[in-house]
Amino acid sequence: MDTHFDLHGNFADRTLLTDAAAGSRTVGLDGVLTGRGRRARRARVPGSGAVEGYRWGLADTFTQTWWPQGVAVGHHEGAPLVITSWFAQPKRRREMGSRISIIDLRNPRRARYHHVLLVAPRRTDDGISLDPVRIHAGGIVWVGDRLFVAATYGGIREFRLSDIMRAPSRGPLRRSTGPFGYRYLLPESGGYLPPNAEAKKRMRYSFLSLESGSGIRGLDGDELRLVAGEYGTSDRRRLARLRLLKDGTVIDAAHVPRIAQMQGAVLHDGVWFVSASRGDKTPGDLWTGTPDAMTRHVGVLPPGPEDLAAWPERDQLWSVSEFPGKRWVFAVDLKRWADEGRRTM
Repeated sequence: MDTHFDLHGNFADRTLLTDAAAGSRTVGLDGVLTGRGRRARRARVPGSGAVEGYRWGLADTFTQTWWPQGVAVGHHEGAPLVITSWFAQPKRRREMGSRISIIDLRNPRRARYHHVLLVAPRRTDDGISLDPVRIHAGGIVWVGDRLFVAATYGGIREFRLSDIMRAPSRGPLRRSTGPFGYRYLLPESGGYLPPNAEAKKRMRYSFLSLESGSGIRGLDGDELRLVAGEYGTSDRRRLARLRLLKDGTVIDAAHVPRIAQMQGAVLHDGVWFVSASRGDKTPGDLWTGTPDAMTRHVGVLPPGPEDLAAWPERDQLWSVSEFPGKRWVFAVDLKRWADEGRRTM
């Protein structure tokens, strides 16, 4: 199998981002976290693997427009955060694109979250247009100030959390003037795009995670080691290990683990973890091991599990489920399932 279908960096002019922020206030992640936000509540999550879980507010739990997809975890200035991505189903020819939600877990009993709309600045004759970022956003990686979002056949998009803007409010009800009424906006700063010549065999970036474990360089190195994978109803979709460099990516290895409906993957300390969905009425599966020797743990995840992210400092593996009325942000025990995976290696 040819694994060299690399992506090439393409980054926005910083003056475009500066001009896009005119009329708004750049607040970054710190500014978002000072806001009141919305309440996320602790929840019992179906599936024997879940050890911690939260549910959204009612509107976000049941909306048919926005669907949770990606997940990333970590700390900002000591605050434990979970970031999720969503994509919007087009409605009456209205396309809102994609957004992220930042969940603040400093007080787990009173967790709060904030929606941030992803936008793509574009120069027009009238100034700057902030267009919706119309991608599936099936997986995300958060490293320092950088947020990487999977864009299916469009490669990987990049955002800088310090660029988060707060749109001004107007009127007696102080409604936001941001696109679709969003208070917080995050402009795209660039991306890693596939060459057109590779169109027939290029990687489908359905989900994305940061490789973790002992000896793995990551946060401040010249390269990041990522894991990406392809969703599909057949069992012939690929998992890949790749290096993200300053000017592009290099895929080091690709595997076909023979798992249908893969939704997320993590590689931690040499053990692979893969989530697989079986629809909205059947609990999801967690697979562990190596790509050529995976063990299926049937129904240990809630219905509709999506992307995966390892949080080694908490010894947890996090995910999010997507179906209306059955949406949770939840964790499973990383060590337990790593040990299960090593038994097959």
